[in-house]
Amino acid sequence: MNYRFALALASALAFQWPIGLPAQEAAAHDHAPGAHLNERLGKVTFPNSGARPAQASFLRGLALLHSFEYEDAADSFREAQRADAAFAVAYWGEALTYAKLLWGLDDPTAARAALARLGATREARLKLARTDRERAYGAAVEALYDNADLQTRVRGYVAGLRALNARHPNDLEARALLSIALQMGGAGYAADERKERRKEAIALAQSIFDAQPDHPGGAHYLIHATDNPEFAALGLAAARAYAKIAPDAEHALHMPSHIFVQIGAWDDVVASNERAWAASRAWVKGRGVANTQLSFHTLWWLQYGYLQQGRYREARALMDTVRAVLAGIDWAKSDAIDARYALDAFRFTYARETGDWLVYGGRAPRIVPPPSTASSRAESFAFTDAYGVAFATGVLRDTVTANAIAQSFTGTGPLQAVARAQIAALRAQARGDVEQYVASLREAALADAQVVHFGPPGLYPGHELLGNALLAIGRHQEALEAFQKSLELMPGRSASLLGLARAQRAAGQIEASRKTYAKLRTNWHAADPDLPALQEAGT
Repeated sequence: MNYRFALALASALAFQWPIGLPAQEAAAHDHAPGAHLNERLGKVTFPNSGARPAQASFLRGLALLHSFEYEDAADSFREAQRADAAFAVAYWGEALTYAKLLWGLDDPTAARAALARLGATREARLKLARTDRERAYGAAVEALYDNADLQTRVRGYVAGLRALNARHPNDLEARALLSIALQMGGAGYAADERKERRKEAIALAQSIFDAQPDHPGGAHYLIHATDNPEFAALGLAAARAYAKIAPDAEHALHMPSHIFVQIGAWDDVVASNERAWAASRAWVKGRGVANTQLSFHTLWWLQYGYLQQGRYREARALMDTVRAVLAGIDWAKSDAIDARYALDAFRFTYARETGDWLVYGGRAPRIVPPPSTASSRAESFAFTDAYGVAFATGVLRDTVTANAIAQSFTGTGPLQAVARAQIAALRAQARGDVEQYVASLREAALADAQVVHFGPPGLYPGHELLGNALLAIGRHQEALEAFQKSLELMPGRSASLLGLARAQRAAGQIEASRKTYAKLRTNWHAADPDLPALQEAGT
């Protein structure tokens, strides 16, 4: 998945070499764009020992890295290496572009190959560092690519960055890298440690955002660290700023929507991802790469935004977009994870949000074959795809197939627990066992409350599904409480607002119901005129 787009924008500050200053001082004052005169990627500051011709490319690579524009960042770091073959930090910078850990992608083989071009061993490479500070950066990156398990590598990287920050407390780049490093490999930490790391990452990123508001890492990493209902308000200022800081980075156009989803700001979600999808299309065209490299992540978030706005026709049309851009792809030769699972994800999301299961054509869907290359991202997509197939199959009353698929959900995490319980609920519903149906949905909802909710949900929101079931059997107060919990976990969701308004009205809370319907009308201000519940919400 690529995140890069060069927009035709007003000129940014060009790279200029201050006369009479040595390289290490000059780089402390330069913007990243360098020779890319019309690019805006934000401002980074990294005094270094590299040769003069390497500076522009190195700083550009660093700015791109902070916006997760990994492919373009790697290109820029390699350009800096060509300008100064012994510029060690440029090789360590390139190595970091292969650690896409927040995306569930890790390529230590490629990173180690990049490092090997600098020197054959860790010790040989560190000897090439021209300053103690650069050597400290190198030691941290080398720890990330030790021959060890991922959690050990990340802990070593964090330890190296902590040491670097202790020696250079005013180095914003070291602070930025530590902020995002603290957010890597979260599944390997206990809940208390994850929360403490999140708080530390927030404090670090906030300090950068306060000190240098146009630093791409400060805004970006603050958004990531606060991408949680409990902390989202702390990231709103960064979300409003980031796309303006680095408008030539596609990821910077998309990333603010992580906070906008958390606060139910659906117009902002849609606007962010419409811009980001256009940027992704242009990036793919400009690079001449396959459409499998399009940002289907961005497009899926756009679909979710449309659905929350009640723009069902546009949300459904995006499925046609997916089919069109991926027509003719030979999946036996492509391991593009997001593209491989895109159509199923879009179809299930549309059916779940609208209740229109006819989108499956009345036939049980099939599980998408996994890619040949394993990664935690691929595993996550494969699980979500299998769950969606099982759920849709269960809704279509083929509970035998749904149950057979659910047998593969053997993990111990809360998502697997949600999936198992919801499929069990569909089986109970099919045989008319209402009490077991509700009991299984309660089990799913309890597990769902343990999930860290961010972005569009891959599974059916547990409390929302429970609330709908309780409402259908006349247990209005319990339904009301379930919808309230759903909105606590995922603020502003239209389906949960609709359910809550109905439950409040059924429970005799007429004024509360009117207020909830008013919130729903705000979501649906641009909704399709024939939206089924639109007239109801207007009462």
